[in-house]
Amino acid sequence: MANQALVWIRLRWRLITLILIPLIFLPLPIIINLPQAKCGYIVIIITVYWIFEIIPLPVTSLLPLVFFPMAGVLKAETVAPLYFTDITALFFGSLAFAHAIESVNLHRRIALFVLSLVGTSTKWTMAGLMGVTAFLSMWISNTASVSIMLPVSLAIIGELQQQVTDLTDKNQVNQEATTAVDEVIELSEMGVSNGHTKTGVILNASELEEQKTEVSVEVKTRFRQSRQRHDQLTVDRLRQKRFDDLRKGFLLSIAYASTIGGLATLVGTGTNVFVKGYIDETYKGTAFRVNFLNFLLFGLPVGVIMLILCWLWLQILYNRIQFFKWRTDSKDRVSQGKLKAMLLKQYTDLGKPSWNEYCVGVVFIIMILLWVTRDFGETKGWSTIFLDEYMDDSTVAVFCGLLPLILPNSNPFQKNWKYESIVQWKVLVKSVSWDALFLLGAGLSIAAAFRTSKLSDSVAQVLKFLDGIPNAAIIILVIVISGLFTEVTSNISTASIFLPILDSVARSSFIHPGLLVLPCTLAVSLAFMLPIATPPNAIIFGSGGLRVIDMVKTGIVMNILGFLVVFLAATTWMPKIYGLDDRATEIFYSINITTSTTAGQ
Repeated sequence: MANQALVWIRLRWRLITLILIPLIFLPLPIIINLPQAKCGYIVIIITVYWIFEIIPLPVTSLLPLVFFPMAGVLKAETVAPLYFTDITALFFGSLAFAHAIESVNLHRRIALFVLSLVGTSTKWTMAGLMGVTAFLSMWISNTASVSIMLPVSLAIIGELQQQVTDLTDKNQVNQEATTAVDEVIELSEMGVSNGHTKTGVILNASELEEQKTEVSVEVKTRFRQSRQRHDQLTVDRLRQKRFDDLRKGFLLSIAYASTIGGLATLVGTGTNVFVKGYIDETYKGTAFRVNFLNFLLFGLPVGVIMLILCWLWLQILYNRIQFFKWRTDSKDRVSQGKLKAMLLKQYTDLGKPSWNEYCVGVVFIIMILLWVTRDFGETKGWSTIFLDEYMDDSTVAVFCGLLPLILPNSNPFQKNWKYESIVQWKVLVKSVSWDALFLLGAGLSIAAAFRTSKLSDSVAQVLKFLDGIPNAAIIILVIVISGLFTEVTSNISTASIFLPILDSVARSSFIHPGLLVLPCTLAVSLAFMLPIATPPNAIIFGSGGLRVIDMVKTGIVMNILGFLVVFLAATTWMPKIYGLDDRATEIFYSINITTSTTAGQ
């Protein structure tokens, strides 16, 4: 009976939780009839739904459109525009252009070209694979970059598997030949004397000694054969184990490289895009701004350092023998030659670049240049030719994202040419990650609700005890908590919940919010331990050859390394890039106090 009840609950736990969570926390807005309590009530419901995925994430992300107006926290006309702001346009433009790269197969050409240059040994092949994956992940989604590189990684793994199989088959043939020779020697030693087999009865001591010698020879020969078989089986098992380790290393390398690459640019992940929108909206009127260039200067060194550390850790854990081997023997050279030949063949099979590849490649370069040169901080870039503050990174993203929808798919100077765009709108609509766009809108809505309801101020009052704690201690605590929390929920939803709270922590401690908000932005992407933590982790786990314990033991070290690198960045070059010194903090709070006073009057 008890088992039936458990089965009944297990089948309906989502529905039960969906109903119970609002009922359990309902006394909060009823007893404390204040905007802060109503906002907190809604945020708790949305957070629980996000963490346990009671309903699909995009559906949960649309709930603020209903709940905040119903509770009287935000007007409908205030919430709705937050779902399509300039950062939504930035994210949409980058997603649209990423689809163009995938549709013309430019990503695969870049990947195989780089790997054909570096693919001489397993350690350098893995380094090339990680470098290409991270580079792609800087411009397209982490999920897309892993999906792109997984077939390449599996092809490399297949080549390594074939080499292991060939060696095992060769050793088996050698072993059979050796066994046949030993049997001939055994017959020669055992029975042949003047062309006849000895079958007589033992009559004297000398003949007895001779017979003992023959038995000894027979036992030694069979023991030698058994020992050889055992040794060969041990060698084969070790070789298979090394291949299994390499398989794990190659699969984890692309998942981790995609996560690390996403840290480097403003469009690398939805979280990075979200933080730009949050800062632009929350700290409007201050000098604290995020653009493509200053985020690149902040995130790129973090990505490069983490990528090198990740490669070293994977080599030590899964490719130790090859990594510490300084000289290559003839077998290694043959193996490396086959691996390089396989990669060269795959690259050659792509043929010459097509018209649409050239077009997308040129637009890609133009997009990067426009992003980097738009604004150099205090010095304006090409945006000076337009009205001040009218151009943004989102303008560039949408412009370059739309070009593949307009440019012709083939050379218009060919005979019998017919116009067809590189990317079809109907195909693009199906490939765009609309759930990520809804997550961005939900995050901005929650941040706006925190401010409007004054919940941020209430949290700041509760966190007054943090005043006096060293900034470094608060920063490392924020990084660790953010990084661990994101293992069980999505990156954007974690940032949506944490950033308003961190703003309150910063205000209560009288430190610049950027010192907490920016490290948190990178920390919520450091999800390396669990298959459910990120889509890249789930993809490589689903490909086979990995256990959860493999990801945990590898990922926990990666998490620690990531925490340390982000902490290093937050306390060294990040404050210099964004000007987060004591003087900037004083100006920031004086501006905020003045703005608050003016708003109150």
